[in-house]
Amino acid sequence: MSDSNADAERNDSPATDNHPALLDCCGGLNNVDYSKMDLTLLEAFLKHIQVYDSRLCIAVIAILFNPLFWNVVARWEHRTRRLSGLFGSPYLACCCLGFVIILLNIYRSHSGASPVGLVLTAIVALAYKVAISFEGPFTEQIYRERSLRHKHE
Repeated sequence: MSDSNADAERNDSPATDNHPALLDCCGGLNNVDYSKMDLTLLEAFLKHIQVYDSRLCIAVIAILFNPLFWNVVARWEHRTRRLSGLFGSPYLACCCLGFVIILLNIYRSHSGASPVGLVLTAIVALAYKVAISFEGPFTEQIYRERSLRHKHE
């Protein structure tokens, strides 16, 4: 038997396998012993974040509210065209909505170069991932309707 065949047989033999068994994907995290985790880095990081700070709470609320707000308002405007009527033109309505969205984003830059800023950045990323999952199909619907209108013209 060649050396490579002997190596292959040794690697296939469970008695000589020194690697830990792989965790299955569905129940894998149930097998983790969290009591053995070293959390000193996380604890040091969290010491710099004051969870009950009112500015942090306002920032988190603004971050979570903002994509919800513009998605609801954009869908309402698309259906009713009431903002366009109120402001006299779709362009002016869009500019005013954009201005309101920018005002809501002022809190996003709160403590940007600190541990709080990192946490807020993660919250922003999560909020926008959720918003995109709702916004994508709506935007695709608008473009489908537009192309159908242009086909009939």
